[in-house]
Amino acid sequence: MMEPLSYYYYNVLESLEKPCDVPALHLQEGYDLLYRYGGRVEMDLIRRAEAASANGEPYHWHEALDDEQRGKLRRALADENPAKILKVMQRNGYAGVLYHHAREVFAPDAADEAQGVA
Repeated sequence: MMEPLSYYYYNVLESLEKPCDVPALHLQEGYDLLYRYGGRVEMDLIRRAEAASANGEPYHWHEALDDEQRGKLRRALADENPAKILKVMQRNGYAGVLYHHAREVFAPDAADEAQGVA
């Protein structure tokens, strides 16, 4: 299980974050889910990003990373190291993408919405 980041470190990383359209409340929910699931969110997102790239439909944030950063994400996925994925995403300003993915895919009501249950 990953340890929560220190307050100082989190604020430094937050200042690097790319602007996004996701409301702050949704980001907080995603942040909480990210730590609840202890690595599953990171692994799932990178698997999906790699699959989308292989199909010629890369995610915009994944395409924006340089080859070195995408390589680091690939190695972290192969090594099953979600902490490294989180670190790379944060350092490149895309932690919000993880939080959004956590909320959209791993939120308890996300499974119901995906099945059409309201």
